[in-house]
Amino acid sequence: MRKAQSFFLFISAWYLLSFLNVLPYPHTTAITFATLLVEGDPVLGKTIIEHSISSILRVVTGSGIAFLISIPLGILMWYERVYSLFYPILEVLRPIPPLAWIPLSYILFASFPNPTVFAQIFIVFVGAFFPSFVTISDYARNTPSEYIELAEVFGGDEMKILRRVVIPYSIPGIITGIRVGLGVGWMSIIAAEMIATSGSGIGYFIMVMYEVGGRMPEIISGMAMIGIIGYGMNAILLKLEERFPWHSKSRT
Repeated sequence: MRKAQSFFLFISAWYLLSFLNVLPYPHTTAITFATLLVEGDPVLGKTIIEHSISSILRVVTGSGIAFLISIPLGILMWYERVYSLFYPILEVLRPIPPLAWIPLSYILFASFPNPTVFAQIFIVFVGAFFPSFVTISDYARNTPSEYIELAEVFGGDEMKILRRVVIPYSIPGIITGIRVGLGVGWMSIIAAEMIATSGSGIGYFIMVMYEVGGRMPEIISGMAMIGIIGYGMNAILLKLEERFPWHSKSRT
């Protein structure tokens, strides 16, 4: 019921802004969105689904590489010697927002066959790596001491404790880290696509629609697609998190 009320309030506010000539009417935008889904836009010759697939592929690639590194590295932070070696460096790099890496990334990958795409994948990597790494390392380092002491009583060495205690305890953190990292990576690719010409992608589509005359229905349609995809990715990972009923208890 509340969702219906929120939607009604949102549409009412949108119509009010439309009457004031601030935004295009919702029904006009809906028609434009449907046209973009089926026919595409004559300026770029691609449907909004094709642009979305391009963005998603870059996010999956960049985030996938980030998770392949952040998951094992985050778990290894349980070892004090690994923590003292890597964490100070990563803590200095972590506050740098992904957008600040965009100019450097386009310089670094300038000699690559497709420099724009490689640079954008790198931006996604940066955006996804740090949130996932921090979350996973936090879980690993906060493994309850009683679990570790119990494992030691039964003769567990460091490697066995890592495999049988730390990693299982960190699984909710891994899933949460992936969810948060994927969300930041999704936002990062949109910004990266807006800055440099990539030929495809939702961010690129929105910027082109702005440059060819500020086509508001198309711009809002692109923004809506960003929200729909982001909501879907988050919902899937939230469902996966719910498979771990001890998730919330493990953090208390």
